[in-house]
Amino acid sequence: MAALLVTQAPTAAAAATVTDLGVAADRGGDVVGHSGKIFVAADDRIVVTKSDGALIDTISGLSGAVALSVADNGRKVYAALRDSHEVIEIDIATLAITKRIDLTAYPCPSTLAQSYERLWVGYGCGQAGEGGVVTLELWRPTPTLVPVGPGTTQPPLVAVAGSTLVAGEPGADPASIRVYDVSTTPATPRGEIRADTSLRDLALADYGSAALSALADTHRFDAWDTTTNAKTRAYDSGELSEHGLPTAVAASPNGAYVVGGWNSSAGDAAELVVYDATSAEVIYTAAHQGKVVVAGSIEFYGTLTFAVLKEPGTGRMHLWRLPPSPYHSSTLTLTAPSKVTALKQSTFSGRLTLSSGRLTLSSGLPPGVQTLELYRWLPDGTSRPFQEITTAADGTYQFTDAPPSTGAFKYQVYWPGTSWFRGSGSSVTVTVARYQPTLTATGPATGNIGERLEFSGTFGADGITFPRTIITVSRKVVSPDGTGTSTGLVKLTPAADGSFSFSDTPTTAGEHTYTVNLLGNSTIEPASTTHVVTVLQPPA
Repeated sequence: MAALLVTQAPTAAAAATVTDLGVAADRGGDVVGHSGKIFVAADDRIVVTKSDGALIDTISGLSGAVALSVADNGRKVYAALRDSHEVIEIDIATLAITKRIDLTAYPCPSTLAQSYERLWVGYGCGQAGEGGVVTLELWRPTPTLVPVGPGTTQPPLVAVAGSTLVAGEPGADPASIRVYDVSTTPATPRGEIRADTSLRDLALADYGSAALSALADTHRFDAWDTTTNAKTRAYDSGELSEHGLPTAVAASPNGAYVVGGWNSSAGDAAELVVYDATSAEVIYTAAHQGKVVVAGSIEFYGTLTFAVLKEPGTGRMHLWRLPPSPYHSSTLTLTAPSKVTALKQSTFSGRLTLSSGRLTLSSGLPPGVQTLELYRWLPDGTSRPFQEITTAADGTYQFTDAPPSTGAFKYQVYWPGTSWFRGSGSSVTVTVARYQPTLTATGPATGNIGERLEFSGTFGADGITFPRTIITVSRKVVSPDGTGTSTGLVKLTPAADGSFSFSDTPTTAGEHTYTVNLLGNSTIEPASTTHVVTVLQPPA
Protein backbone atom coordinates (compact mmCIF):
# COMPACT_ATOMS: atom_id res chain seq x y z
CA MET A 1 0.00 0.00 0.00
CA ALA A 2 1.20 3.54 -0.71
CA ALA A 3 1.54 5.93 2.21
CA LEU A 4 1.20 9.42 0.72
CA LEU A 5 2.87 12.46 2.26
CA VAL A 6 2.20 15.29 -0.17
CA THR A 7 3.80 18.72 0.22
CA GLN A 8 2.69 21.65 -1.93
CA ALA A 9 4.35 25.02 -2.25
CA PRO A 10 2.27 27.85 -0.78
CA THR A 11 0.65 30.17 -3.30
CA ALA A 12 0.97 33.28 -1.14
CA ALA A 13 3.99 35.43 -1.84
CA ALA A 14 6.65 35.74 0.82
CA ALA A 15 7.15 39.09 2.49
CA ALA A 16 9.62 41.69 1.26
CA THR A 17 12.74 42.18 3.40
CA VAL A 18 14.62 45.31 4.47
CA THR A 19 18.29 45.06 5.49
CA ASP A 20 20.26 47.82 7.21
CA LEU A 21 23.45 48.40 5.19
CA GLY A 22 25.19 50.03 8.14
CA VAL A 23 26.09 53.23 6.28
CA ALA A 24 24.65 56.75 6.12
CA ALA A 25 25.18 58.99 3.10
CA ASP A 26 23.65 62.12 1.62
CA ARG A 27 24.32 60.88 -1.91
CA GLY A 28 24.22 57.55 -3.70
CA GLY A 29 21.70 54.75 -3.47
CA ASP A 30 22.14 53.31 -6.95
CA VAL A 31 22.20 49.50 -6.97
CA VAL A 32 23.23 46.73 -9.40
CA GLY A 33 23.51 42.94 -9.08
CA HIS A 34 25.72 40.37 -10.75
CA SER A 35 27.42 37.04 -9.99
CA GLY A 36 25.70 36.60 -6.65
CA LYS A 37 26.66 40.07 -5.40
CA ILE A 38 24.67 43.26 -4.88
CA PHE A 39 26.52 46.60 -5.16
CA VAL A 40 25.12 49.76 -3.54
CA ALA A 41 26.71 53.19 -4.13
CA ALA A 42 27.07 55.12 -0.85
CA ASP A 43 29.04 58.33 -1.56
CA ASP A 44 32.49 57.54 -0.12
CA ARG A 45 32.15 53.78 -0.53
CA ILE A 46 30.36 50.97 -2.33
CA VAL A 47 28.70 48.38 -0.12
CA VAL A 48 28.77 44.80 -1.47
CA THR A 49 26.29 42.25 -0.12
CA LYS A 50 24.89 38.86 -0.93
CA SER A 51 21.45 38.73 -2.52
CA ASP A 52 19.91 38.35 0.95
CA GLY A 53 21.57 41.58 2.13
CA ALA A 54 24.35 39.92 4.15
CA LEU A 55 27.51 42.05 3.97
CA ILE A 56 30.38 40.72 1.82
CA ASP A 57 32.75 43.69 1.75
CA THR A 58 33.05 47.44 1.33
CA ILE A 59 35.01 49.27 -1.37
CA SER A 60 36.05 52.37 0.52
CA GLY A 61 38.06 55.54 -0.11
CA LEU A 62 35.89 56.74 -2.97
CA SER A 63 34.95 60.31 -3.77
CA GLY A 64 31.28 60.73 -4.55
CA ALA A 65 30.16 57.24 -5.68
CA VAL A 66 26.65 58.03 -6.93
CA ALA A 67 25.90 55.72 -9.87
CA LEU A 68 26.62 52.13 -10.91
CA SER A 69 26.26 49.98 -14.02
CA VAL A 70 26.98 46.42 -15.11
CA ALA A 71 26.35 44.51 -18.33
CA ASP A 72 24.40 41.25 -18.28
CA ASN A 73 27.37 39.41 -19.78
CA GLY A 74 30.04 41.45 -18.02
CA ARG A 75 32.57 40.72 -15.33
CA LYS A 76 33.04 44.34 -14.28
CA VAL A 77 30.99 46.89 -12.39
CA TYR A 78 31.39 50.57 -13.26
CA ALA A 79 30.92 53.41 -10.80
CA ALA A 80 30.65 57.14 -11.43
CA LEU A 81 32.66 59.19 -8.91
CA ARG A 82 31.17 62.67 -9.01
CA ASP A 83 33.80 64.45 -6.91
CA SER A 84 36.94 63.00 -8.50
CA HIS A 85 35.49 63.32 -12.03
CA GLU A 86 36.12 59.73 -13.09
CA VAL A 87 34.53 56.38 -13.80
CA ILE A 88 36.15 53.39 -12.14
CA GLU A 89 36.08 49.75 -13.20
CA ILE A 90 35.66 47.11 -10.46
CA ASP A 91 36.42 43.42 -10.88
CA ILE A 92 33.31 41.58 -9.68
CA ALA A 93 35.25 38.54 -8.41
CA THR A 94 38.01 40.32 -6.47
CA LEU A 95 36.31 43.71 -5.86
CA ALA A 96 39.58 45.36 -6.92
CA ILE A 97 39.56 48.62 -8.90
CA THR A 98 41.11 47.64 -12.23
CA LYS A 99 40.75 50.83 -14.28
CA ARG A 100 40.17 54.56 -13.80
CA ILE A 101 38.73 56.59 -16.67
CA ASP A 102 39.42 60.33 -16.44
CA LEU A 103 36.35 62.51 -17.05
CA THR A 104 37.88 65.84 -16.09
CA ALA A 105 36.72 67.22 -19.44
CA TYR A 106 33.17 66.15 -18.56
CA PRO A 107 33.07 66.83 -14.80
CA CYS A 108 30.75 65.57 -12.08
CA PRO A 109 29.68 62.24 -13.66
CA SER A 110 26.46 61.31 -11.89
CA THR A 111 24.39 58.84 -13.92
CA LEU A 112 25.28 55.74 -15.95
CA ALA A 113 23.68 53.49 -18.57
CA GLN A 114 25.46 50.49 -20.09
CA SER A 115 24.95 48.17 -23.03
CA TYR A 116 27.62 45.50 -23.39
CA GLU A 117 30.94 47.36 -23.80
CA ARG A 118 29.50 50.85 -24.28
CA LEU A 119 28.80 53.24 -21.42
CA TRP A 120 26.81 56.49 -21.39
CA VAL A 121 27.54 59.00 -18.64
CA GLY A 122 25.34 61.86 -17.52
CA TYR A 123 27.58 64.63 -16.18
CA GLY A 124 27.31 68.22 -14.95
CA CYS A 125 28.20 70.25 -11.85
CA GLY A 126 25.24 72.65 -11.99
CA GLN A 127 26.45 75.37 -14.37
CA ALA A 128 24.07 76.14 -17.22
CA GLY A 129 25.09 74.48 -20.48
CA GLU A 130 28.11 72.69 -18.98
CA GLY A 131 26.43 69.34 -18.39
CA GLY A 132 25.29 66.64 -20.80
CA VAL A 133 25.85 63.07 -21.90
CA VAL A 134 29.08 61.48 -23.07
CA THR A 135 29.65 57.94 -24.34
CA LEU A 136 32.75 55.75 -24.29
CA GLU A 137 33.78 52.26 -25.36
CA LEU A 138 34.90 50.27 -22.35
CA TRP A 139 36.99 47.74 -24.21
CA ARG A 140 39.51 50.36 -25.27
CA PRO A 141 42.51 50.83 -22.93
CA THR A 142 42.02 54.61 -23.17
CA PRO A 143 38.41 55.21 -24.26
CA THR A 144 37.54 58.09 -26.55
CA LEU A 145 34.86 60.32 -25.02
CA VAL A 146 32.11 61.28 -27.49
CA PRO A 147 29.41 63.83 -26.48
CA VAL A 148 25.76 63.01 -27.17
CA GLY A 149 23.13 65.75 -27.46
CA PRO A 150 23.00 69.35 -26.26
CA GLY A 151 24.34 70.87 -23.05
CA THR A 152 22.35 70.81 -19.80
CA THR A 153 22.62 72.26 -16.32
CA GLN A 154 22.10 69.10 -14.25
CA PRO A 155 23.54 65.69 -15.22
CA PRO A 156 20.86 63.99 -17.34
CA LEU A 157 19.22 60.74 -16.37
CA VAL A 158 20.12 58.12 -18.98
CA ALA A 159 18.75 54.70 -19.95
CA VAL A 160 19.64 52.38 -22.82
CA ALA A 161 17.97 49.26 -24.24
CA GLY A 162 18.43 47.70 -27.64
CA SER A 163 19.43 50.48 -30.03
CA THR A 164 17.58 53.20 -28.08
CA LEU A 165 19.04 55.73 -25.65
CA VAL A 166 16.92 58.22 -23.72
CA ALA A 167 18.25 61.18 -21.74
CA GLY A 168 16.34 63.69 -19.63
CA GLU A 169 17.51 66.44 -17.30
CA PRO A 170 16.03 66.07 -13.79
CA GLY A 171 14.44 69.13 -12.28
CA ALA A 172 13.90 70.91 -15.61
CA ASP A 173 10.28 72.00 -15.81
CA PRO A 174 8.72 71.03 -18.15
CA ALA A 175 10.71 67.83 -18.76
CA SER A 176 12.29 67.08 -22.10
CA ILE A 177 13.32 63.49 -22.81
CA ARG A 178 15.58 63.15 -25.85
CA VAL A 179 15.50 59.90 -27.81
CA TYR A 180 18.54 58.64 -29.76
CA ASP A 181 19.35 55.75 -32.06
CA VAL A 182 22.69 54.43 -30.81
CA SER A 183 23.11 51.77 -33.48
CA THR A 184 25.10 54.42 -35.33
CA THR A 185 28.18 56.43 -34.30
CA PRO A 186 27.67 59.17 -33.46
CA ALA A 187 24.18 58.67 -32.04
CA THR A 188 21.29 59.81 -34.25
CA PRO A 189 18.55 61.97 -32.63
CA ARG A 190 15.11 60.39 -33.08
CA GLY A 191 12.93 62.97 -31.42
CA GLU A 192 11.91 64.47 -28.13
CA ILE A 193 9.29 63.54 -25.54
CA ARG A 194 7.73 66.59 -23.88
CA ALA A 195 6.14 66.27 -20.47
CA ASP A 196 4.19 68.79 -18.37
CA THR A 197 6.36 68.73 -15.28
CA SER A 198 9.85 67.88 -14.04
CA LEU A 199 11.51 64.47 -14.25
CA ARG A 200 12.44 62.35 -11.21
CA ASP A 201 13.39 59.05 -12.86
CA LEU A 202 13.70 57.58 -16.33
CA ALA A 203 13.83 54.01 -17.69
CA LEU A 204 13.31 52.02 -20.88
CA ALA A 205 11.01 49.06 -21.40
CA ASP A 206 10.17 46.52 -24.09
CA TYR A 207 13.69 46.49 -25.52
CA GLY A 208 13.73 50.24 -25.99
CA SER A 209 10.35 50.71 -27.65
CA ALA A 210 8.88 52.44 -24.59
CA ALA A 211 10.25 55.05 -22.20
CA LEU A 212 9.04 55.15 -18.59
CA SER A 213 8.99 58.39 -16.63
CA ALA A 214 8.44 59.34 -13.00
CA LEU A 215 7.23 62.93 -13.17
CA ALA A 216 6.67 65.35 -10.31
CA ASP A 217 3.07 66.26 -9.39
CA THR A 218 1.49 63.69 -11.72
CA HIS A 219 0.81 60.90 -9.18
CA ARG A 220 1.52 58.28 -11.84
CA PHE A 221 4.19 56.71 -14.02
CA ASP A 222 3.87 57.27 -17.76
CA ALA A 223 4.90 55.10 -20.70
CA TRP A 224 5.92 56.79 -23.96
CA ASP A 225 6.34 55.34 -27.44
CA THR A 226 9.96 56.06 -28.43
CA THR A 227 9.04 56.08 -32.13
CA THR A 228 6.06 58.45 -32.05
CA ASN A 229 7.00 60.12 -28.70
CA ALA A 230 3.33 59.84 -27.68
CA LYS A 231 2.16 58.80 -24.24
CA THR A 232 0.67 55.32 -24.41
CA ARG A 233 -0.11 54.20 -20.85
CA ALA A 234 -0.21 55.32 -17.21
CA TYR A 235 0.52 53.31 -14.05
CA ASP A 236 -1.11 54.91 -11.04
CA SER A 237 -2.88 52.46 -8.76
CA GLY A 238 -0.58 52.37 -5.74
CA GLU A 239 -1.96 53.06 -2.27
CA LEU A 240 0.26 56.16 -2.07
CA SER A 241 -0.57 57.33 -5.58
CA GLU A 242 -3.38 59.68 -4.51
CA HIS A 243 -1.15 61.85 -2.36
CA GLY A 244 2.29 60.31 -2.86
CA LEU A 245 5.16 61.19 -5.15
CA PRO A 246 6.35 58.91 -7.98
CA THR A 247 10.07 58.64 -7.32
CA ALA A 248 11.61 55.62 -9.07
CA VAL A 249 10.58 53.44 -12.01
CA ALA A 250 12.06 50.47 -13.87
CA ALA A 251 10.99 47.68 -16.22
CA SER A 252 11.89 44.02 -15.87
CA PRO A 253 14.47 42.75 -18.37
CA ASN A 254 11.85 40.62 -20.14
CA GLY A 255 9.46 43.58 -20.43
CA ALA A 256 6.67 41.75 -18.62
CA TYR A 257 6.22 44.12 -15.71
CA VAL A 258 6.92 47.66 -14.48
CA VAL A 259 7.97 48.46 -10.91
CA GLY A 260 7.32 51.90 -9.48
CA GLY A 261 8.58 53.41 -6.26
CA TRP A 262 6.35 55.88 -4.36
CA ASN A 263 7.13 58.15 -1.42
CA SER A 264 4.47 59.73 0.76
CA SER A 265 4.02 63.51 0.60
CA ALA A 266 5.21 63.74 4.21
CA GLY A 267 8.39 61.84 3.36
CA ASP A 268 7.85 59.16 5.99
CA ALA A 269 6.58 56.14 4.00
CA ALA A 270 7.54 54.23 0.86
CA GLU A 271 5.82 51.78 -1.43
CA LEU A 272 6.93 49.54 -4.28
CA VAL A 273 4.19 48.63 -6.75
CA VAL A 274 4.50 45.98 -9.46
CA TYR A 275 2.32 46.52 -12.53
CA ASP A 276 1.45 44.31 -15.46
CA ALA A 277 3.33 46.12 -18.23
CA THR A 278 0.54 45.72 -20.76
CA SER A 279 -2.65 46.10 -18.73
CA ALA A 280 -1.23 48.35 -15.95
CA GLU A 281 -2.96 46.07 -13.42
CA VAL A 282 -1.41 46.16 -9.95
CA ILE A 283 -0.21 42.65 -9.21
CA TYR A 284 1.99 43.13 -6.14
CA THR A 285 2.67 45.84 -3.55
CA ALA A 286 5.05 46.25 -0.64
CA ALA A 287 5.02 49.16 1.80
CA HIS A 288 7.46 50.40 4.44
CA GLN A 289 7.08 53.08 7.09
CA GLY A 290 9.73 55.51 8.30
CA LYS A 291 11.88 55.46 5.17
CA VAL A 292 11.78 56.71 1.56
CA VAL A 293 12.76 55.17 -1.76
CA VAL A 294 15.89 56.62 -3.35
CA ALA A 295 15.17 57.94 -6.85
CA GLY A 296 16.50 55.65 -9.57
CA SER A 297 17.35 52.82 -7.15
CA ILE A 298 15.09 50.04 -8.50
CA GLU A 299 17.14 47.20 -9.93
CA PHE A 300 16.53 43.61 -11.08
CA TYR A 301 18.79 40.63 -10.46
CA GLY A 302 17.50 37.27 -11.66
CA THR A 303 14.05 36.84 -10.15
CA LEU A 304 14.75 39.42 -7.43
CA THR A 305 13.79 43.10 -7.36
CA PHE A 306 15.78 45.54 -5.23
CA ALA A 307 15.48 49.17 -4.19
CA VAL A 308 17.31 51.34 -1.67
CA LEU A 309 15.59 53.07 1.23
CA LYS A 310 16.92 55.99 3.28
CA GLU A 311 15.97 57.19 6.71
CA PRO A 312 14.92 60.87 6.57
CA GLY A 313 17.35 63.05 8.48
CA THR A 314 20.09 60.47 9.07
CA GLY A 315 20.52 59.24 5.48
CA ARG A 316 21.05 55.68 6.75
CA MET A 317 20.67 53.23 3.86
CA HIS A 318 18.68 50.02 3.73
CA LEU A 319 18.44 47.41 0.99
CA TRP A 320 14.80 46.59 0.15
CA ARG A 321 14.29 43.22 -1.53
CA LEU A 322 11.06 41.84 -2.91
CA PRO A 323 10.65 38.05 -2.69
CA PRO A 324 11.71 35.96 -5.69
CA SER A 325 9.26 36.43 -8.56
CA PRO A 326 6.37 37.33 -6.25
CA TYR A 327 4.23 38.86 -8.95
CA HIS A 328 2.55 35.72 -10.27
CA SER A 329 2.41 32.45 -8.37
CA SER A 330 2.29 28.83 -9.45
CA THR A 331 1.07 25.60 -7.89
CA LEU A 332 2.43 22.18 -8.76
CA THR A 333 0.64 19.01 -7.62
CA LEU A 334 1.88 15.42 -7.59
CA THR A 335 -0.33 12.36 -7.05
CA ALA A 336 0.91 8.80 -6.58
CA PRO A 337 -1.03 5.63 -7.50
CA SER A 338 -2.89 3.87 -4.69
CA LYS A 339 -0.46 0.95 -4.76
CA VAL A 340 3.18 0.82 -5.82
CA THR A 341 5.14 -2.43 -6.07
CA ALA A 342 8.82 -3.02 -6.61
CA LEU A 343 10.10 -3.58 -10.15
CA LYS A 344 6.74 -2.74 -11.73
CA GLN A 345 6.08 0.46 -13.66
CA SER A 346 3.74 2.79 -11.76
CA THR A 347 2.25 6.00 -13.15
CA PHE A 348 2.45 9.29 -11.22
CA SER A 349 0.54 12.38 -12.34
CA GLY A 350 -0.02 16.03 -11.49
CA ARG A 351 -0.67 19.50 -12.82
CA LEU A 352 1.03 22.88 -13.02
CA THR A 353 -1.31 25.82 -12.39
CA LEU A 354 -0.35 29.47 -12.86
CA SER A 355 -2.04 32.33 -11.01
CA SER A 356 -2.05 36.09 -11.40
CA GLY A 357 -3.37 38.00 -8.41
CA ARG A 358 -6.92 36.78 -7.87
CA LEU A 359 -7.13 35.29 -11.36
CA THR A 360 -6.34 31.60 -11.77
CA LEU A 361 -4.86 31.21 -15.20
CA SER A 362 -5.68 27.50 -15.41
CA SER A 363 -9.29 28.56 -16.02
CA GLY A 364 -8.23 30.85 -18.85
CA LEU A 365 -4.65 31.07 -20.12
CA PRO A 366 -2.95 27.65 -19.89
CA PRO A 367 0.71 27.51 -18.86
CA GLY A 368 1.76 25.86 -22.12
CA VAL A 369 4.39 23.14 -22.40
CA GLN A 370 6.78 23.50 -19.45
CA THR A 371 9.82 21.49 -18.36
CA LEU A 372 9.74 20.04 -14.86
CA GLU A 373 12.62 18.63 -12.84
CA LEU A 374 12.11 15.16 -11.32
CA TYR A 375 14.14 13.99 -8.35
CA ARG A 376 13.90 10.52 -6.75
CA TRP A 377 15.42 9.08 -3.59
CA LEU A 378 15.76 5.45 -2.47
CA PRO A 379 14.99 4.34 1.11
CA ASP A 380 18.69 4.60 2.04
CA GLY A 381 18.74 8.27 1.00
CA THR A 382 20.72 7.83 -2.22
CA SER A 383 19.34 9.48 -5.32
CA ARG A 384 18.33 7.95 -8.59
CA PRO A 385 19.26 9.52 -11.97
CA PHE A 386 17.93 13.05 -12.50
CA GLN A 387 15.18 13.32 -15.10
CA GLU A 388 13.33 16.11 -16.89
CA ILE A 389 9.66 15.73 -17.79
CA THR A 390 7.35 18.01 -19.74
CA THR A 391 3.79 19.06 -19.20
CA ALA A 392 1.02 19.14 -21.75
CA ALA A 393 -0.19 22.57 -22.85
CA ASP A 394 -2.86 22.51 -20.12
CA GLY A 395 -0.22 21.91 -17.43
CA THR A 396 -0.97 18.21 -16.80
CA TYR A 397 1.87 15.71 -16.76
CA GLN A 398 2.63 12.04 -16.09
CA PHE A 399 5.71 9.95 -15.52
CA THR A 400 6.34 6.29 -14.72
CA ASP A 401 8.88 4.64 -12.47
CA ALA A 402 9.76 1.09 -11.44
CA PRO A 403 11.22 1.14 -7.90
CA PRO A 404 14.11 -1.35 -7.71
CA SER A 405 13.34 -2.43 -4.14
CA THR A 406 10.87 -2.08 -1.29
CA GLY A 407 10.68 0.66 1.33
CA ALA A 408 9.93 4.38 1.38
CA PHE A 409 10.67 6.08 -1.96
CA LYS A 410 10.46 9.86 -2.25
CA TYR A 411 9.57 11.64 -5.50
CA GLN A 412 9.81 15.40 -5.96
CA VAL A 413 8.86 17.50 -8.98
CA TYR A 414 9.93 21.11 -9.29
CA TRP A 415 9.18 23.89 -11.74
CA PRO A 416 11.87 26.60 -11.52
CA GLY A 417 9.51 29.32 -12.69
CA THR A 418 10.39 32.38 -14.73
CA SER A 419 10.99 36.03 -14.04
CA TRP A 420 7.20 36.38 -14.37
CA PHE A 421 5.94 33.35 -12.40
CA ARG A 422 7.30 32.10 -9.11
CA GLY A 423 8.45 28.48 -9.21
CA SER A 424 6.84 25.74 -7.14
CA GLY A 425 7.32 22.12 -6.21
CA SER A 426 5.55 19.12 -4.79
CA SER A 427 6.70 15.81 -3.33
CA VAL A 428 5.23 12.46 -2.44
CA THR A 429 6.63 9.56 -0.43
CA VAL A 430 5.33 6.08 -1.25
CA THR A 431 5.83 2.82 0.60
CA VAL A 432 6.76 0.28 -2.06
CA ALA A 433 5.50 -3.28 -1.53
CA ARG A 434 7.18 -6.48 -2.71
CA TYR A 435 6.55 -7.56 -6.28
CA GLN A 436 3.67 -10.01 -6.51
CA PRO A 437 4.65 -12.65 -9.08
CA THR A 438 2.30 -14.71 -11.18
CA LEU A 439 4.06 -18.08 -11.29
CA THR A 440 3.27 -20.36 -14.20
CA ALA A 441 4.68 -23.74 -15.29
CA THR A 442 3.92 -25.49 -18.57
CA GLY A 443 4.74 -28.95 -19.88
CA PRO A 444 3.18 -32.08 -21.36
CA ALA A 445 -0.05 -33.47 -19.94
CA THR A 446 1.01 -37.09 -20.59
CA GLY A 447 4.21 -39.03 -20.98
CA ASN A 448 5.76 -42.49 -20.91
CA ILE A 449 8.19 -44.19 -18.56
CA GLY A 450 11.71 -43.49 -19.74
CA GLU A 451 10.64 -40.49 -21.83
CA ARG A 452 12.33 -37.13 -21.10
CA LEU A 453 9.75 -34.52 -20.10
CA GLU A 454 10.54 -30.85 -20.66
CA PHE A 455 9.01 -28.05 -18.55
CA SER A 456 9.25 -24.26 -18.65
CA GLY A 457 7.77 -21.37 -16.74
CA THR A 458 7.98 -17.80 -15.66
CA PHE A 459 7.00 -15.53 -12.81
CA GLY A 460 7.63 -12.21 -14.53
CA ALA A 461 6.20 -9.74 -16.96
CA ASP A 462 7.64 -8.23 -20.12
CA GLY A 463 10.27 -5.60 -19.57
CA ILE A 464 11.08 -6.30 -15.91
CA THR A 465 14.54 -7.29 -14.77
CA PHE A 466 14.48 -9.32 -11.58
CA PRO A 467 17.12 -9.68 -8.88
CA ARG A 468 18.60 -13.12 -8.22
CA THR A 469 16.21 -15.58 -6.58
CA ILE A 470 15.74 -19.37 -6.28
CA ILE A 471 13.13 -21.79 -7.60
CA THR A 472 12.78 -25.34 -6.24
CA VAL A 473 10.92 -28.17 -7.94
CA SER A 474 9.58 -31.26 -6.13
CA ARG A 475 7.78 -34.27 -7.58
CA LYS A 476 5.02 -36.37 -6.04
CA VAL A 477 4.18 -39.65 -7.73
CA VAL A 478 0.94 -41.54 -7.04
CA SER A 479 1.16 -45.03 -8.60
CA PRO A 480 -1.84 -46.92 -10.03
CA ASP A 481 -2.10 -48.92 -6.79
CA GLY A 482 -2.57 -45.66 -4.79
CA THR A 483 0.84 -45.54 -3.12
CA GLY A 484 2.74 -42.28 -3.31
CA THR A 485 6.27 -40.94 -2.96
CA SER A 486 7.68 -37.37 -2.90
CA THR A 487 11.08 -36.32 -4.09
CA GLY A 488 12.97 -33.03 -4.25
CA LEU A 489 13.84 -32.74 -7.89
CA VAL A 490 15.91 -29.62 -8.63
CA LYS A 491 16.95 -26.18 -7.34
CA LEU A 492 17.58 -23.58 -10.05
CA THR A 493 18.17 -19.87 -10.61
CA PRO A 494 15.76 -18.29 -13.09
CA ALA A 495 16.89 -15.85 -15.73
CA ALA A 496 16.74 -12.09 -15.11
CA ASP A 497 13.41 -11.90 -16.96
CA GLY A 498 11.87 -14.48 -14.58
CA SER A 499 11.90 -17.43 -16.98
CA PHE A 500 13.14 -20.91 -16.08
CA SER A 501 13.11 -24.49 -17.34
CA PHE A 502 13.74 -28.01 -16.04
CA SER A 503 13.31 -31.61 -17.17
CA ASP A 504 12.53 -35.05 -15.72
CA THR A 505 12.60 -38.66 -16.92
CA PRO A 506 9.96 -40.73 -15.08
CA THR A 507 10.83 -44.30 -14.03
CA THR A 508 7.40 -45.37 -12.83
CA ALA A 509 3.85 -45.04 -14.06
CA GLY A 510 1.26 -42.92 -12.29
CA GLU A 511 0.17 -39.35 -11.69
CA HIS A 512 3.21 -37.09 -11.42
CA THR A 513 2.58 -33.73 -9.70
CA TYR A 514 5.42 -31.22 -10.10
CA THR A 515 5.33 -28.43 -7.49
CA VAL A 516 7.27 -25.30 -8.40
CA ASN A 517 8.15 -22.94 -5.50
CA LEU A 518 9.54 -19.43 -5.91
CA LEU A 519 11.34 -18.75 -2.65
CA GLY A 520 11.18 -14.95 -3.02
CA ASN A 521 13.38 -12.38 -1.33
CA SER A 522 13.19 -8.82 0.07
CA THR A 523 11.87 -7.58 -3.28
CA ILE A 524 9.74 -10.49 -4.57
CA GLU A 525 7.01 -12.31 -2.66
CA PRO A 526 7.12 -16.14 -2.66
CA ALA A 527 4.78 -18.05 -4.96
CA SER A 528 3.89 -21.62 -5.81
CA THR A 529 2.22 -23.54 -8.64
CA THR A 530 1.81 -27.14 -9.78
CA HIS A 531 1.72 -29.09 -13.03
CA VAL A 532 0.32 -32.64 -13.37
CA VAL A 533 1.55 -35.23 -15.87
CA THR A 534 0.01 -38.68 -16.32
CA VAL A 535 2.86 -41.14 -16.95
CA LEU A 536 2.00 -44.44 -18.70
CA GLN A 537 3.77 -47.74 -19.22
CA PRO A 538 4.97 -47.61 -22.84
CA PRO A 539 3.34 -50.17 -25.17
CA ALA A 540 5.23 -53.44 -25.61
